[in-house]
Amino acid sequence: MISFPQSYRKRGYLLATGQVTSYGSGTGVDDGALQKGIAKAYTILTTGQYSGTTSITINSKTDVHSNNCVFDNNTGLMWSRYAAASVGPSSNGTLPWTTTGSGATAEGIFPYVLAANTASLSGFSDWRIPNIFELMSILSNEAPSGIPNATAFPSWSSSTYWSSTTETSDTTKAINLNFLNATQSAALKTATARCALVRG
Repeated sequence: MISFPQSYRKRGYLLATGQVTSYGSGTGVDDGALQKGIAKAYTILTTGQYSGTTSITINSKTDVHSNNCVFDNNTGLMWSRYAAASVGPSSNGTLPWTTTGSGATAEGIFPYVLAANTASLSGFSDWRIPNIFELMSILSNEAPSGIPNATAFPSWSSSTYWSSTTETSDTTKAINLNFLNATQSAALKTATARCALVRG
């Protein structure tokens, strides 16, 4: 049997699902009973450059976005603590994956990221849309929904969020994650969904 140093073994650990209630019919049969993996751990940043707000404007609509951030102690990713708001076709923060319009009328998740970087949200200009694995890393599988840790992400909606990942079998679609029932699916890139920002 090969023995790896402790530092190597730790690198192979996956994140825990967050489920703490057991639904199995015996001892240690499901996530809730076993609770294997690295527990999610966050550092909330609200002072200095992480205080106040930054105005993110696309298509003459402005999201007065909090500069609060959340650092994931396990993955090393930094998340904007809040999702997009007040922008998009319905002015409710939901945006299409595919950019509509051009120039001053452009709307979509990528124009939103560009506007956030241009405005230096929280003092940074390298924000991006998370890929599907990154988005899943903050998911919590504990009933009654899959929304992330409520202390770290206090107003996260139990709805669908875009990832930056395109569907393999149909490139007109992108993969999204539904935080109500903790499921991923593919939707046409012209559809609208919520938008989170990550860096790192």
